[in-house]
Amino acid sequence: GESLASPGGRHAMMLPRDTTLPRFVAVGGALAMLYAMLAALATSQLSLPKAVASGLIWTLFIPVGFWIHRRFTFAARRPHRLGLWLYAATQVLGIGIVAAVSYLLARGMFWPDLLVHLLASVLAAITSYLITHWLVFPDRSAD
Repeated sequence: GESLASPGGRHAMMLPRDTTLPRFVAVGGALAMLYAMLAALATSQLSLPKAVASGLIWTLFIPVGFWIHRRFTFAARRPHRLGLWLYAATQVLGIGIVAAVSYLLARGMFWPDLLVHLLASVLAAITSYLITHWLVFPDRSAD
């Protein structure tokens, strides 16, 4: 068998040939831009409360994001049998991370708060990637 330290070893972490991270970033970035445009359109044009309008758009994006990650980001992997629900829970966790970091660190000044929100976004994205990579679309090639 292969050594655990070898690139193909059973416990190898992120391999150089693993393209899931750049694909995850590309998909996440594209979805974030599309969400921002649709949420801005919804909050400026619909008579719904702004939080409800943007929340509905976000909710609609959960199955879309799961499907795109399944077909593009993690195409070589089978999703967990509860993958869509795990992915949805990951999105809720991300919202919680962003809200908590904002609550704890935002001070009402644009430039410092911009850094706070960037930090929150990065923390949520890292958490989302790790959960999606290891739980939602686990690598079963070692099985």
